[in-house]
Parts: sequence; structure tokens; C-alpha cells
Amino acid sequence: MQTITGEVAAEVIRGVVDAAGSTRSAISIAVVDDAGALVAFQRMTGVPRFSADFAIAKARTAAAFATETSRLEELYADRPVFAHSFVAQGGYFLGRGGVPIVVEGAVVGAIGVSGADAHGEEDMARSAATRAAALAEGRLGEEGGT
Repeated sequence: MQTITGEVAAEVIRGVVDAAGSTRSAISIAVVDDAGALVAFQRMTGVPRFSADFAIAKARTAAAFATETSRLEELYADRPVFAHSFVAQGGYFLGRGGVPIVVEGAVVGAIGVSGADAHGEEDMARSAATRAAALAEGRLGEEGGT
């Protein structure tokens, strides 16, 4: 199974950081592989320190459950005790800002963004995941589909 590469992750992070800077947003962004292991990370100057942990947790959650973290937020909104217990089991994050990277129908990694407003984080993560998938698919074509 393919996983996101460090080169693709670094390129995606550069793009998100540039976009966030142009809107004067300070964010943390994390890219993890399909197993939730950190591949690349950046915390911009001025973003709260806790956003680093949140970005990583959002990416890991999106990779582990192969869905956007906003979907999990909606799923468990009426079950706060379950949601609290769920989060405590593995450092998961049930809120906007985590999006899986899907290539040829398979999750190859995920993006987590924290530091902006929830909807802005989700938009940035979705754009980054789309860009990462496009880059990863392009690299697959260059490698002959392996």
C-alpha cells in the first residue's frame, strides 16, 4: 500500500503556510502517513502552542478513521460521555480540521490544521488534502504506478 511521502508532505505544508500567511492567519499543520505517524509538521510564529498538539491529533484521527474529523464531531455530538471516553483512549480529536488524503480510493495519510477558526481550519485541511492527493497521484504516474 502506498503512503504519503516526506517530499509531498513538505510541499503541501509550504503551500498551506503560504496561503495562511497571505490571510494573516497563524496555524499549525501536520501531515501523517496512513498509520498516523508524523511525516511533516510546521507551527507558524504567533500560533498558540497547544495548536501543535491539536493539529497532530486531528491528522492522526482522520487517518485512523478514514474520515474528516468534522464528521466524527457530528457523529458524537449527542454522546458527550462516549466522545470524552473515545478521545481519552488514543489522543484523538473530534472537531474540525482533520482530513484524510485519499489516492485511488485508499487513505495514504491525513492533514491536520489548528490555530484558525474551525471552519477556516477545515477549509485549509481540505485544500491541503486535495493538493496532497494530486501530488501523490502524479508521483505514482512518474514511478510507473508502484
